[in-house]
Amino acid sequence: MLLKKSAFVAIGILVLTYMGNTEIQAANFTDLFRAGLDAEDAGNLDDALARLTEALKLQGQSAHAWAKRGEVNLRKGDPQSAIKDLLQAVKLDPAYAAAYTRLGFAYNALNDYEHAIEALNQAVQLDPTSSEALNTRGFAFNGKHDYDSAVRDFDAAIRLNSNDARYYNNRGFALNGKHEYARAVEDFDRAISLDSTKAMYFNNRGVAYLRQKDFDRALEDFERTLKLDSKFSSAYHNRGMALSGKGRHDKAVEEISKVIEMNPDSPLLYKDRGTAYRKMGEFELAVKDLEKAIDLDKKFAPGYAALAQVYAFSTDPKYKNSTMALKLAEKALALGKGDSPDILENLAEIQFANNQKALAVRTLQKALTMDPTNKEYLELLAKWQGAPSDTATGTPVSGPSPFSNLW
Repeated sequence: MLLKKSAFVAIGILVLTYMGNTEIQAANFTDLFRAGLDAEDAGNLDDALARLTEALKLQGQSAHAWAKRGEVNLRKGDPQSAIKDLLQAVKLDPAYAAAYTRLGFAYNALNDYEHAIEALNQAVQLDPTSSEALNTRGFAFNGKHDYDSAVRDFDAAIRLNSNDARYYNNRGFALNGKHEYARAVEDFDRAISLDSTKAMYFNNRGVAYLRQKDFDRALEDFERTLKLDSKFSSAYHNRGMALSGKGRHDKAVEEISKVIEMNPDSPLLYKDRGTAYRKMGEFELAVKDLEKAIDLDKKFAPGYAALAQVYAFSTDPKYKNSTMALKLAEKALALGKGDSPDILENLAEIQFANNQKALAVRTLQKALTMDPTNKEYLELLAKWQGAPSDTATGTPVSGPSPFSNLW
């Protein structure tokens, strides 16, 4: 009897010890988790990451701890580690809507928009009232150039929260993509009225003005951008484009050259500097830059379109080649999949220069269906329709039909 009683006492002590250790472990986890939150709030991200990692060693089944560490990794600029943490969070808690939203954000940071949308569909399904999930999914649609879907998501986000400047900025970006520049400006105005400290909002409004050929207002916005953030490299580039629009091509070259020093592997920068050189009559430098743009990205349609302009309109016989110009313009169209009005307009100009006037008019009309308020296109169309008609049947000088990739 004494032995049995002793055994029960021993078992009781073990149970109490186990319960005590479990309680201590839980308390330690809570302390570490809270310390991680405090460190993140203070901006001490390395400390936050260390505390949360220690917390997870004590309680690896905490979806919230995995999600929070994923958020810290995102803030540290490590989206790949964030994705691993957030996938673990939603594995432990498949109904964790906010974790799916953060997961979508992390995929966006890697330009992996397909996986972002997949995660964000889950987030929206779990919580249809989350304006943040809708905004983040709209951002992913922007990345895929699906601007109609993006606008729908931003509309929904704004209905849920009409005081978040980011939502208006992001919708303005989508409207720029839809060539609805006046509406885009209205959204950027609203974003700036809600938060005038963000350089990006001024830059994006400047881009909308730039596309409307309102170069003075564009320049004002790019200046404001750089006052707020002198390291905002794309604002220097955009300022160069606005200066070029005002005919100051030499200044444009200076601005874009600064940005090339910071980002020497951007085909867009070489394309735009090459275009400025062409407008200055510096055809050799133009060709060098445009060929560099194409070397950097063999599928960069605007590079081929810009090079076509050199061969079509060069005043230097060395670079005047109408047949080459048409081939390059068609190549640009094929690579652009017919969804860029600027590339269509470029082809139309070259067709017109090749005396294919009826064909040029039809190509320009196609561009106008995509960007119906473009003043430059409308003026050009009116000019061409008033010109004597050609006898072209619609067959280009060489190569396949330029419309073979459109319909």
